Amino acid sequence: MLSKIKSLILIVTLSGCAAMPWTDTREDALRQEAGYLAGLVKKNKINKVQAADRLNIKRINLIGQNPYDDEVFAYYRHLAGERDRKRIDQDEAQSLMQKKLSEVRARYRQDPGKSGKTPVFTNFMMELYGLPSL
Repeated sequence: MLSKIKSLILIVTLSGCAAMPWTDTREDALRQEAGYLAGLVKKNKINKVQAADRLNIKRINLIGQNPYDDEVFAYYRHLAGERDRKRIDQDEAQSLMQKKLSEVRARYRQDPGKSGKTPVFTNFMMELYGLPSL
């Protein structure tokens, strides 16, 4: 009888967990790494391209490659290089990145053959730039 009660409690507890919102810890890990790298850039220990490259290593280790994530990262790295060379400022880089993310979102929504992998890095960037996820 006691084992049946324990089983029922476990089932009720687990069913409650199923209703909880799922958060992607990979995005959390990217967020943490990005914050750490931003601190290094701010202290002039690394430049923006170096920070982008290190974030990319973390991205690939956590998520693997995905065509949407690869495209968004490549553009992000390009903008980091432009900023390091002082060809664009932060506001222009942000505007260009938001435009790119909007283009990617539009294409992603219309892509009937998109892969089964969620573009975690792209969603991370969407959040970072104040845009809704894919």
